[in-house]
Amino acid sequence: MALLFALYFVFASIVPAAAQESSPATAPAAIKADVMYWEGNELIVKEFSGHEMRLIVTPDTKIEGVVAGRLKTGDKIVAQVGEDRRARSIVVQVPDAESSGSPARVR
Repeated sequence: MALLFALYFVFASIVPAAAQESSPATAPAAIKADVMYWEGNELIVKEFSGHEMRLIVTPDTKIEGVVAGRLKTGDKIVAQVGEDRRARSIVVQVPDAESSGSPARVR
């Protein structure tokens, strides 16, 4: 009986560990933020919730919508970020004329 009890505990501890190893990597989180400044290869941003975050930008990071070749202070972005704080992709968000507070041009 003690042997069966010991086998049960061994089996119960091995199965969850094996299930965790075979689970797919978590998907990158999407964050919406304002660019504050650059510090080396890190982009410091402030999420719309008020939380500051440091994103690691690598040559593999896909950056879309940049006008002058580099993100600048005040740019509004949506970034896909992994658990390691590495930015997988960054997209600059251009506000619509209707939502920016300025009147839309009528043609």
